[in-house]
Amino acid sequence: MLISQQKITPRITDLLIFKKQNSNTIRKYIPNQYLYWTGSGREALRQILINLKKKRIGMPAFTCHVVLEAVKRANCQAVFYDSSIVAEVEDIQNIISDIDVLILTHNFGFLPNLPEIAKLCKKHQVILIEDCAQALGATYNHQLAGSFGDYAFYSFGISKNLGFCGGMISSKQPIEITKQQPFPTNKLFKVILESIISPLFFNRYIYPLTSRLLKNELTKEQDQLNYQLPYFAKKVILNQFKRYHQILENRRKNATTCHNKLNANWVRSTSQTNPACLYFTLLTNQRKTLIHKLLKAGLELGEMQTFHCFDPNFPKAVTAKNQHLTFALYRNQSEIKKIIEIINSSI
Repeated sequence: MLISQQKITPRITDLLIFKKQNSNTIRKYIPNQYLYWTGSGREALRQILINLKKKRIGMPAFTCHVVLEAVKRANCQAVFYDSSIVAEVEDIQNIISDIDVLILTHNFGFLPNLPEIAKLCKKHQVILIEDCAQALGATYNHQLAGSFGDYAFYSFGISKNLGFCGGMISSKQPIEITKQQPFPTNKLFKVILESIISPLFFNRYIYPLTSRLLKNELTKEQDQLNYQLPYFAKKVILNQFKRYHQILENRRKNATTCHNKLNANWVRSTSQTNPACLYFTLLTNQRKTLIHKLLKAGLELGEMQTFHCFDPNFPKAVTAKNQHLTFALYRNQSEIKKIIEIINSSI
């Protein structure tokens, strides 16, 4: 038996509902006026940067590697700021005079002090882009993530808040999307297959056999997916939007249970924020030892394979990279209780 680190949201029924869906459900979680579908979250960021025609892009030294890839593919220069899992205003202040655009990544669904950062950007005439790839539905003082910046982008990749494929740009003003190629049929079929078999793939009794396949998938170089998002994929995502309040409630309920019962150190939410709770994030100086103990007890926890520290000279980013352990929160309560039991007995 092995409880997996990951869980994903699509159901077979999401693939089978073909009637026209009301896209207004998106507006409950993505408030900006102009919305544009893209083939991936990283392509959404690239499209924004191409439109802005700015060169000096501030971004955290610790975040998902696809952010840096998108910056480079837009022919921009990355200017790193030190950042733990949650960005802090004082670290952004250190580079604000050296940049034209700030990318603020909401790692693992957590939010920083958004009003203060937005105010700082406005004062220095810096364009603010919110990376909401893992923060769909998160709020600061009841205001949605994605509404503080000039732009926001979202990801609907298979392991995100709503999982399938694709991305979205959210903007307060219209932008011009460059021409994109049709989404390859073989890639769409692969995502459909992953969605169908995921309940079996992540079953705790079968996962010891399938976990190696997932690790290989996460560590290999991923396609940029700079394609048009097919109509079928949009339908699957919209089907999930209809029940996203249930998904979000499940994650937040499980996060509260973990807060109350886990005897461990974890990432705390910033004051006045309600995170998206995509992952519960532990912090430990003994990560390798703890991972080994947990695996022996039947629980897979690990670092996020796609998250990197881009500059070893930034201590907060290095610490975040070396200390974090995560597990997805979209689970039933019995599995969450089992996870808590295993962790508490292992630390």
